[in-house]
Amino acid sequence: MGERERKRCRSRLEALSAATLDPEQARRAAIEELRRAVGFDRWCWPLTDPASGLSMSGIGEFDFFPSLPRMVALEEQGDITSKPHLVVGTQSSVTLSGATRGDLARSRRWRECLRPYGIGDELMTACRDRHGCWGSVELMRDAGDRPFGEDDARLLHDLAPVLGAMLRRALAHSWGASSARCEAKIPGTLILDRELRTEGRTASVGEWLADLPTVAELLPTALYEIAARALTPPDAFHGLPTRVRVRAQSGNWSVIEGAKLEGGEPGRVAITIRAGSGDEVFDLMCKAHDLTPRERELVGLMRRGFATRQLAETLRISAYTVQDHLKAIFAKTGIRSRRELMPHLAGHAPGSDAHAGDPAGAPARSSSRPAPAAMPRGAAARRM
Repeated sequence: MGERERKRCRSRLEALSAATLDPEQARRAAIEELRRAVGFDRWCWPLTDPASGLSMSGIGEFDFFPSLPRMVALEEQGDITSKPHLVVGTQSSVTLSGATRGDLARSRRWRECLRPYGIGDELMTACRDRHGCWGSVELMRDAGDRPFGEDDARLLHDLAPVLGAMLRRALAHSWGASSARCEAKIPGTLILDRELRTEGRTASVGEWLADLPTVAELLPTALYEIAARALTPPDAFHGLPTRVRVRAQSGNWSVIEGAKLEGGEPGRVAITIRAGSGDEVFDLMCKAHDLTPRERELVGLMRRGFATRQLAETLRISAYTVQDHLKAIFAKTGIRSRRELMPHLAGHAPGSDAHAGDPAGAPARSSSRPAPAAMPRGAAARRM
């Protein structure tokens, strides 16, 4: 691919980043651009919590669902290529052939999980901007096809901030179009063993799982990622949190977190699913809307009930500067008033009970669910 074509690909993806699309529309449009640019057969593209790199949901065209838990475990615990290392490293993109110096069998993840499905080389990219990693796109070529080249990895590395911003803006747009009310539910807990199999669960877990995206008979991908991360040996640990914030299919915000159990049978992890707090959602929404540190400080004080004069005195700025900041915040969020802004940033609908079960706000509900994905050549495309 020549330099002119690369610039054209980047320009088209930047235009997608600025368009008003939902996360699925944005990813599918980007996939078509990337397919023309680098060529691939299968792909998957989960959205991730920018603070942890853990999956919130995903779409793709692939057929190795039964291997998903094992793939996740190998990625989290130090395979030769892995999403966590891209999230925290200096390189945003890597090819499996490049990392293994042409010997794909050096990757245990490839040997056990990809090769049995006829997959050859893989190009993995962390879509991250200054706020964190908003997703990871994984492009795969069939066995027998030529491997990805260094120029392909360089192109995706250069595009990573563009793709990260595209996902962030699409998520902000999607989260802003909600009218959900708070749904109080008892937190649920699952126990997974070292093989990431369910060993026990509380009665309330079923209700939470029914509201989260799943693949076939598997648990939501984030649960496997969290369990594998909690079991990662200290010498392979990358320092990322074992917590993910998820806007569920109902539109309500959930937080999934896990920790290794002490005592009893070794290698077990307790994973808890609970309602997201207003503070947790506020942090994510501020990042999604690209608020500056000063803008975030201002809306943080507004959540505490500060009026314009108090904001000006506390921040040591004029009332006119406060209004300028508010205008910028309204432009970024698409909100027109302070009354609507506070519940929006706390993740619930304007006019709903902001104090129901959470002093900082209740979650939001989506008005519709996306249509199922299509998969070429008889394989099934699923959400993760």
